[in-house]
Amino acid sequence: MIPEHTQPSPAGLLKLSGFALGLFAVQTFWGFTWATLPLYLKALTGSNAGTGIILSTTGITGLFFPVLAGALSDRIRTPLGRRRPLILAGWMLAWSMIFLLMRIDSPAAAIPVIFLAYAGFFFAIGPYFALLPDMIPATQRSFASGLMFLIGGTGILSYLMFAAPWWEASPTRPFWWVLIAVPIAVSVMCLSVKESVPPKGKARLHLFRELAGRKNLLRFLFGMTLQWISLWMVSAFFVITCMALFGLSVEQAVRAFFVFNASFVGFALPAGLLAVQLGLKRTTIGGVAVLALCFCVIPFLQAYSSLLILVVIAGAAYGTILAVSYPFFLSMIPKDHTAGFVGLYQACQNGTLLPGPAIAGLLIDSFGYTTLFFGAAAVMLSGMIFYITVRQSDPMRQES
Repeated sequence: MIPEHTQPSPAGLLKLSGFALGLFAVQTFWGFTWATLPLYLKALTGSNAGTGIILSTTGITGLFFPVLAGALSDRIRTPLGRRRPLILAGWMLAWSMIFLLMRIDSPAAAIPVIFLAYAGFFFAIGPYFALLPDMIPATQRSFASGLMFLIGGTGILSYLMFAAPWWEASPTRPFWWVLIAVPIAVSVMCLSVKESVPPKGKARLHLFRELAGRKNLLRFLFGMTLQWISLWMVSAFFVITCMALFGLSVEQAVRAFFVFNASFVGFALPAGLLAVQLGLKRTTIGGVAVLALCFCVIPFLQAYSSLLILVVIAGAAYGTILAVSYPFFLSMIPKDHTAGFVGLYQACQNGTLLPGPAIAGLLIDSFGYTTLFFGAAAVMLSGMIFYITVRQSDPMRQES
């Protein structure tokens, strides 16, 4: 057991809301990279495969930078705390690269700038997600994660509703939305959060040696890796694929993506509350199964209205996965040195940007747009098998 004085105190709604604005910035960035960046890259390259390969290069940063930043933030001590200085540094790099990107019109120049933008982003989110176990006791994390995605998810909704449709009128306007919204949200988050003081004299953790002895955690991470390969496959080409399969305009395809994300935001908090009753493992597996089924059904739809109904169901499943899988993961890690393990979680999630879009682009160019959804469903179901093998953990405790 952890000594009582080192346990985080229950967090109020105001504190959680301020913390969730950091996720507003994260979700705004994702809205830009999945609704606008693929269109920007396809205009430069003229190729789905080329777009997927360029997006996949960002997965290299997703593999290393969350782990690096997480491990570093477990070791540093500054007047601003352990996490916030690294969060600010990462976002400053990402912001400056997005500013440069909107002035670039060649693939050769765009690739290193996109690479650095993602490097800054991934450097920021490892320490950011580590703030949740720093601040929130284990008994409150399922609810807190649901509320976090409920509030933070409005970042991608606002981007899709207001910024993404501007692409056809002015390709630079979506960039300006990100450049304004992200620093405001990050600043408010940093001012709202008061970091706890870590106990002194903690032993240094050998992260990968520790991971090797945690079979349950390894099974979870294998399943999560496959799950996110599937999700990145669909996310990177959702707008482009819907335009091709259903004859939609950019605005209609973005609207469908908006409905999907609105559903995920709306179901995030109910999913967190449901997990309290059903358990973290069962709820996570249920979300994965429903989302894989939705992927299999989409290619058979005939009408745009049917697509909108199905993406509501898919979005609810996606929101369940996002809101519940993170506290499920936290229930299996040691209570100290959380950021190092959270960095591994982020690496498995975002490092799959390396294969996901590339696989999707090659599938589409080789076999047609329909195969995107069937391929993604197969990969997701493979990940679900690993989740099933994880021993049920008590959400009130952490694996020892």
